[in-house]
Amino acid sequence: MRSLRSSLILLGLLASPVLAAVPTGFQETVYTSAALSPITGMAWAPDGSGRLFFTQKNGKVLVATMRDGALVTQGTALATSEFASETVYTNSEGGLLGIAFDPNYAVNRYVYLFLSAASTKQQIVRYTDANGAGTARTVLVGNLPTAGQNHVGGAIGLGPDGKLYWAIGDLGNGTGVNADLTSVAAKVSRANLDGTPANDNPFNDGVGPNNEYIWARGFRNPFTFTFQPGTGRLWVNSVGTNYEQIFLTNVRDHAGYIDYENNQPAGFITPVIKYRTNGTDTRGLTASGAVRSGGTVTFTTTAGHGFRKGEKITVAGVANAGFNGDFYVASVPSPTEWTATQTGPDASSGGGTAVTQNLGGSITGGIFYDSTLFPDGYRGNFFFGDYNSGGLVRATLAADNTVATVDAWASGFSQTVDMDVGPDGALYTVGVTSRSVTRILPTAAGQKLIVSALNVTLVEGGRSVFTVRLAEAPTEEFRVSVARASGDADLTVAEGAELIFTPANWNQLQRVVLAAAEDADMAADRAAFTVSVPGLNPETVQAVAIDDNSARLVLPALELAMDEGGTATFTVVLSKRPQGNVSVTAARTDGDTDVTVSSGATLTFTPANWNTVQTVTVAAAGDADTAQDSAKVTVAIPGGDARAVSITVQDTTPVAPTIVSTPLTTAVVGTPYRYEVAAEGRPAPSFSLTSSVQGPGIDATNGVILWTPTEAGTVDLQVTASNGVAPDSVQSFQVAVTAAPQDGGTEPDGGTTQPEEDSSGCGCGAGPSGALAWLGGLWMLRGRRARGG
Repeated sequence: MRSLRSSLILLGLLASPVLAAVPTGFQETVYTSAALSPITGMAWAPDGSGRLFFTQKNGKVLVATMRDGALVTQGTALATSEFASETVYTNSEGGLLGIAFDPNYAVNRYVYLFLSAASTKQQIVRYTDANGAGTARTVLVGNLPTAGQNHVGGAIGLGPDGKLYWAIGDLGNGTGVNADLTSVAAKVSRANLDGTPANDNPFNDGVGPNNEYIWARGFRNPFTFTFQPGTGRLWVNSVGTNYEQIFLTNVRDHAGYIDYENNQPAGFITPVIKYRTNGTDTRGLTASGAVRSGGTVTFTTTAGHGFRKGEKITVAGVANAGFNGDFYVASVPSPTEWTATQTGPDASSGGGTAVTQNLGGSITGGIFYDSTLFPDGYRGNFFFGDYNSGGLVRATLAADNTVATVDAWASGFSQTVDMDVGPDGALYTVGVTSRSVTRILPTAAGQKLIVSALNVTLVEGGRSVFTVRLAEAPTEEFRVSVARASGDADLTVAEGAELIFTPANWNQLQRVVLAAAEDADMAADRAAFTVSVPGLNPETVQAVAIDDNSARLVLPALELAMDEGGTATFTVVLSKRPQGNVSVTAARTDGDTDVTVSSGATLTFTPANWNTVQTVTVAAAGDADTAQDSAKVTVAIPGGDARAVSITVQDTTPVAPTIVSTPLTTAVVGTPYRYEVAAEGRPAPSFSLTSSVQGPGIDATNGVILWTPTEAGTVDLQVTASNGVAPDSVQSFQVAVTAAPQDGGTEPDGGTTQPEEDSSGCGCGAGPSGALAWLGGLWMLRGRRARGG
């Protein structure tokens, strides 16, 4: 029934058609563009400019702009410009995956990206937004793990503490799970904004084996996360094998993967929202398992139910039919008991079943509604999508911030991957290959002030922006006042204390700029600002200023390479002017004793020279062996910040090459064969290949053999690695080439109409079409930046 409308989408912009199923009282506007594919995420710039940033899997960052209440189009297509372009590794789920904005973006214009740089390396990169163009590219965190396949993460955001957070999954092979603290895989990580590990990270052990970035752990595939406005709490959406899970995550928390999904024991966090991957859970009720007393019904299941507060449950088949119906879980007194609210006389019965909702099979981006356009009951609600079902889900929260209800809210949003709330108060969602972004808004909001956002974060000494517009055209001029109603006087309205709206400009975004003055204390400043106009309900914006008065160490790099017998240097400055003199020490804290700090072991920074570069010199003595030495030099402010510099000392003695990789000895006709030869030696070896057939070739520099066999048989290959030091290393092997297999049936999966259980854990076992869609798109899923806080 959607074929005609889907065809129209491809032709251009449609004004408010009902293309997907949204609730009564809401409507859609679909903006289309061929450039919006494949999309991995989106985020609105928090500067009041009305610019919507999109991340493409292939490495481009695109920007669309809102003008006069709508996104700008060129002809019938959404108009976009290119902000930046990265060279990325796009296999499976890799690519450009996440975007976030600095909490002081209104001043410093910093934009952060999470990307897969190579098959073995991911990075966090920072750009400066210079009039819509990304400049001053800086790699902040390099060498983040990936296996070049799935579960590579991509969630990135700025927390309420002003720190940089990101999340990576288990790389599809179980890396970093359970008690492993050496890898940031299967973790949420946290850094200072210069990319260095935060000193107060829970597992930061300095020179010990732990990875200093780790903040929380036990996540299988955390594509997305978001910070809750007002509370600053981190909600992590993790794609599962058997359950899709949303965790309210704190420092040091463990979500239990690889051992647990929705059955975490004491000592682990449990999901606040969960649903069965591509299915439902059914639990039988005991013979006396339905008891209503005082408006509360208690259900008892025959086995552990795994239900969560706020989850929607359908009860059927109870002997007393008055107990049947849909319920939201109010509490979980025990693993086999759950309660709900139900009016009616006290009664008891039993039998029947309790069944959960089917919400999909691959959870994607989520966002809290932090604006005023939607009805009041939507404020603070949490929305998230599911890639497999194309559904949007709405969760409401109770006064204590626990989940009150979870409901399927809208459907038909193909391959939905991300959503955000716009400065116009509308909800925006985008699909991976839909080539469109959809705007959802009420059909008749009524005249009101549209304020976005209602919770803002500033950096002390910095600025932050929220926007105001009207919901409808007025018949006369409206003068809107913005003023601090309560809180700290260090937070002020720097611009936009009075805003004038007329019948001509009512739908244009007008900026309010808040400023946070620097002070001497260490406490976060807070204030409430009232936005008001006679005749309309006022709105309140809550602002909090991040306070960090401590100076930090700034080093240009945390890795240093040098030759044996030589010296190398690195520089040190402070991040801000200290209140007094600061002594900084530099010393070898781990590794080979041939490495020493020859000068700069003690540096002194003062309020006058804090930003003057000082130098530390490292020396590496010669030795008799041919091994590569390594060491760690720690630079520290006693009782304060510390940085560890990894030193690699290259032995200069020539070493003959040795091939250390194991060849792939099977191939299939028509399927590309790839074997990456690895060899050690000094200098680095180059490679050559001989073959018994035409076709195989090798890259002389990186040793990659590429070849697509054309016929079955046995092929003799011989690889030679040479570097001018005798002898060369030779590896001879045979490749058995077999004929391509034939399809065993009429269905795309080889004859069966039911998918096998998803051994890869992608959560995509929704039948053949679902699997194909996954292969064509879910490699792009990623988690995204956090907002709010």
